[in-house]
Order: sequence, then C-alpha cells, then structure tokens
Amino acid sequence: MDPNEYKLDIDWMFYIHLQSSSAWGIESYYPILKLENLKDLVLISREMNFELMKKTLFFFMKGKIKPMWEDEHNCQGGGFSFKISNKQIEPLWKKILFLLIGGTITKDKEVNDHITGISLSPKKSFCILKIWMKTCKYVNAGVFIDIEGLDKKTCLFKPHGKE
Repeated sequence: MDPNEYKLDIDWMFYIHLQSSSAWGIESYYPILKLENLKDLVLISREMNFELMKKTLFFFMKGKIKPMWEDEHNCQGGGFSFKISNKQIEPLWKKILFLLIGGTITKDKEVNDHITGISLSPKKSFCILKIWMKTCKYVNAGVFIDIEGLDKKTCLFKPHGKE
C-alpha cells in the first residue's frame, strides 16, 4: 500500500503522559507516533484499549501543536470537557478520534479549523474527554455533530489556563 494514497489532510501527533507522573513540562509528554495517513490511524487505534486508557493520558494534537495550554496555538483557546463512563470510553474514544481526524466531528469547517486536538484523562469510574480549541469563540457544544454516548448537555467549556 502506498502511504501517500491515504494521506491525511493534516498530520496529527499522538502523545501520552503517564498518570503516575507529577511533572507537567513538555518533557513529561511522550511523542508516540506522527499520524500521516489512514494506515497510521488504524494501527494506533487498534493498540488503544481500556487497560491502557485507565492508566495513561492520551493526546492527539494537530501538526506541531504541543499538548499544553501554554502552546501558542492553545493559550488563547479552551476546551470542551465531556465526562464519559468507563463502560463506554473505548469505543466512543475511537469513534471521536476517527471523526476528528477525518474532519467530520463538526459540520462547520471554520469550527473544525479551530480544533487543535483532543485528550483523554482517566479518573476512577469515568474519563474526561477534552476537545481543545485555539479560540474561545465557540463555547457551545452544539457545534459538534450528535454522537451517541457523548452528552453535549453536560459538557463544560473552560478557557485554557483558568482553573
């Protein structure tokens, strides 16, 4: 298979951050794989399972954007946070990942262009899935398509850097 045949419009970088780590500098984020084509996406999605999800933070970031609020592409933006049950997280995460990378998580191209990445943070009985935005122009989760298992009504938008 020619990798250029299934080239993604935008390259994405997959990072992990170990849940056990108390460090939050860029050196504590491990770049795992640069996704350049659909083959990369399928291969990495096959390796993501609940056992890994419950002990590792995942980040998929556009291009060279770092998985940190302080990155120049994130610092003026924020994130949509969705609380997802551990029972639903593995298939839902993969579905959202494919929609995001395929550019179909929203019907509005401008909104899509403002998405900088997604992250997954495991908690005890649930996970927080966050969609990172480079602007605070969009604060209503209604900008995203309806996805079974993703409750837009309980979603919170929080500007980056505001605790």
